[in-house]
Amino acid sequence: MEIAGAVTSMLQCLCAYGCLSDTISEQCSYLRKPEVVVKKLEEKLKLLIAQETDLRTELNNERMLRGRGPTAEVNLWLTSVQKIKEILDNLKDKQENKSFLCRCFPNVCSRLKLGNFVRNKMLEVDKLLDQRNFSGSTLVTMLPERGKALPTGTLIGKTAHKVLKSTWEYLMDINIGIIGIYGMGGVGKTAIIKEVNNKLLIENTNFDDVIWVIASKDSDMQRLQKDIAKAIGVSLDDFDSAMSRATELFSALMRRGKFLLIIDDMWEAFHLDEIGIPVPSRDNACKILITTRSLRVCHDMETDAEIEVHTLSQREAWALFQQKVGQEVLSSPRIQDVAQEVAKECGGLPLALITIGRALRKESNIRHWKIALSELRNSTSSIEGMENQVFARLRFSYDRLKDDTTRSCLLYCVLYPEDHLIETEQLIKYWLLDGLLGHSGSQIARMQLGEMILNDLKRACMIESVFQFESCGEHVKMHDLIRDMVIKLTRENSSCMVRSGLGLQIPPTENEWPPDLEIVSLMRNDLKSINCEPKCPKLRALLLQYNSIIKGMATTFFEHMQNLKVLDLSYTGIVRLPDSLSNLERLRALLLRSCWNLQHVPTLAKLKDLRVLDLSYTSVEYMPEGMQMLMNLQHLDLSCTKVLNAPIHLLLLNYKRLENLLIIGLWEFTIGTLFIDVDVIQRCRSLVVLEVSFSSMEDFDRYINSGHWSLLDNFKFVIGYPPPSTHGKNSVGFFGTDIGERSSPALLPGRVLELEIQDCRGITQLPVFITAGASQLQCCKIRYCDQMEFIITPELSALPNLECLEIEGLNNLHRICRGTVQTGTLGSLKTLHVMACDSLKTLFPIELVANLKNLVEIKIENCANISEIIATREEDGGATETNHPDILLPMLQRIKLSCLPELKYICRGVMICDSLSRLEVLACPGLMTLPFLVDMREQLVCSLKQINGSRKWWEEIRRNHRDATYLLRRAFRRIPETSSDEESADGSIISFGSGSSSFGPR
Repeated sequence: MEIAGAVTSMLQCLCAYGCLSDTISEQCSYLRKPEVVVKKLEEKLKLLIAQETDLRTELNNERMLRGRGPTAEVNLWLTSVQKIKEILDNLKDKQENKSFLCRCFPNVCSRLKLGNFVRNKMLEVDKLLDQRNFSGSTLVTMLPERGKALPTGTLIGKTAHKVLKSTWEYLMDINIGIIGIYGMGGVGKTAIIKEVNNKLLIENTNFDDVIWVIASKDSDMQRLQKDIAKAIGVSLDDFDSAMSRATELFSALMRRGKFLLIIDDMWEAFHLDEIGIPVPSRDNACKILITTRSLRVCHDMETDAEIEVHTLSQREAWALFQQKVGQEVLSSPRIQDVAQEVAKECGGLPLALITIGRALRKESNIRHWKIALSELRNSTSSIEGMENQVFARLRFSYDRLKDDTTRSCLLYCVLYPEDHLIETEQLIKYWLLDGLLGHSGSQIARMQLGEMILNDLKRACMIESVFQFESCGEHVKMHDLIRDMVIKLTRENSSCMVRSGLGLQIPPTENEWPPDLEIVSLMRNDLKSINCEPKCPKLRALLLQYNSIIKGMATTFFEHMQNLKVLDLSYTGIVRLPDSLSNLERLRALLLRSCWNLQHVPTLAKLKDLRVLDLSYTSVEYMPEGMQMLMNLQHLDLSCTKVLNAPIHLLLLNYKRLENLLIIGLWEFTIGTLFIDVDVIQRCRSLVVLEVSFSSMEDFDRYINSGHWSLLDNFKFVIGYPPPSTHGKNSVGFFGTDIGERSSPALLPGRVLELEIQDCRGITQLPVFITAGASQLQCCKIRYCDQMEFIITPELSALPNLECLEIEGLNNLHRICRGTVQTGTLGSLKTLHVMACDSLKTLFPIELVANLKNLVEIKIENCANISEIIATREEDGGATETNHPDILLPMLQRIKLSCLPELKYICRGVMICDSLSRLEVLACPGLMTLPFLVDMREQLVCSLKQINGSRKWWEEIRRNHRDATYLLRRAFRRIPETSSDEESADGSIISFGSGSSSFGPR
């Protein structure tokens, strides 16, 4: 009965699975020998796979050789083959290989199902084999290129990767349409955007097309149109007018969908509509990326974002140079030392590092290395590739400057020593004195023109701004290789001699002064005498400052320099000027500042074109003869001289063109003896800069009430006898005088930017006559005024624009503010320095801290009784025990606390200062907690790079802030309590809020 049941079951399966279409014999073949049938299918599948492999090989060859890809029909066939392969890979798992009738016909239905499945798949394989015959247009078609991958090297340096990252972020930002990348030639702009191009082709689907165009150096609008058209496969040959070309190009670009247009090395800006480029918008999702050597081009192209590419750091430059030179050469310590100096001379410019590195690759002769270094330092490099690859690129940037005037102004930058920080005001004055800024208009107007030219040079990346902390003036710097390039140009026509900062002790001989010389710079050497008689009739400017010249100059030195316009002997030890100076009839500027030994200046009677005479800080006791003939004089500086017979009255009445008068420290002529008649000063309508001393507060009041100061562009007023000062523009200083209550005091001039008060009596806080006129005050310094108890009363003046507040030696000071803190009080304050204020217990209340959103630096030193910097509750002079509010100082970067024996807390709440980068704590034994470490934030971990203090203090901080100090452990630097504030334990100098100009005292 079991066998009969099995047979019946088998017959039912045969009927159910194909008995109408297949014979019983065919059906049973799947039951008898299923492995034979499956093997037959496997043989056909092997043939199919072989054909697939051949097809893919053929497609790969087409892609590589002709840039073609598979048709849709081919892709469909390949997909079908892949599916068959995946299905049949699982067939063996489903196959039942048991003998027929074994154990009473087991799994008959399952085997019949499998057999039917195999038969169907065999038919599909046969069909795919028949469809394999692809050829010609049915096989491949042209690929729809999104762009072309470009050959690239490896990006070197954090700067390059930072620019790459910023560029990518801007490209992904829907609000940014046009991006400009700028930097000097050879800095690596093209390498960066090649990486961007390739990365977009691989990773990004935001753009349907990436179009790369190189703007040729002589590119005009038509040339650029054709270059873009060529890049997208469009011909503009049949279009004659600019408008028709623009229309056709516009249509072609719009058909590309969301495109990115990359234009490399742009020299001139163009209007997008005139070229035929769609203006990027959120609607069309198109973008434009340009590179240029000029920020001006970015601005003219109306870029939405600009990114500057800086030179490499010294460490990055050395890594690149090592890579190009080869490590085996640098294994010699002697060569490595010279090689590092060679790398430094490249100034971090990748192009120069690569060029010089390749030229010296595997060079084992140290003599060749020393020759290369000498040539680089003397701007005479003959290293292979430097002229054609480096200087040629930089020369093109120079040639593309706006005009000859701009190029001549750039020339003055090379007159300074290599890597010198150039004071911009001094630089522009040289331009003005040499006549480069024209001859019409006021000196102020021409100085403004000079500032415009300076900005053009910065935008062209020929010079760069340099920030000097606590320096009043702006400084710029010239890249070493740009300087070398310009010097090489001047040597071609013998117009310039530049030997500045070389340590020369012997001046050039007469033969080294060719007659065509126009500018000579020997500044910042160690010349003790100059005894030659150069014959340079074309010489316009001679810069000799910062030399000794203690042994003087030849009497006839200036005999053959009849065209000389600018002579700078500042900061030299010369005693007497040679008599031949009196014949320089075209001289416009005689600069003798800080010639400390100078006692004699010959007659100036013939120097009728003289515009600037600077005798400040000299030992001259008598005015030079012939002063009455200097009717074109515009600038006279007699500051801190001992001149006894200065005809100041005559100067004011007769010098109709006098614009700048500087006589602070000319003690015979403080106002009160000089300006006896206010009518005299009121008639000096040409004055725009006035720096004077007053002998008393009454004389100061008298002058201020005259209103003359309102006609000045810049003033500096001193009452009393000041120490050497670095006051800036629009400043007032009170020294050793009583500025307390008096009848009818004059209000401080409303445009005062800087205020200094020292050793003054009669005030417990800033008096009303000061605060009422101090709405624009930016810097305030108060020292040694023993009666002062508070600085300001906010109800009277909030000092909303004050950026720097320095107080020192105020022994009776209780607090900075008295009374109710008004909104905006000290709202612009950036720097706060407090020193030697022994009565101070708390610095300011928490209500004031809410206004200090711009505070960058706090420095508190030598305050014997201060226990808490920020008091939570003002009335008790300290913090409450509970409910301490969080304190937010978002811009705070530097804190220095030194010699504060009673200090317990900065504040008792949580302080959030995520920008803090430097903390220094010295001799503060009671400060055991830090409020910004209570709730440690990730931003602070990243920003706080340096913590200076004693090991004992740090151990106390660690006990109270274990988690935070672990995260900041690498930032700590030990400073012994006995060391000075200026030197760390490892001997490195710690500069905290200090800086000085390299040009000496103002």
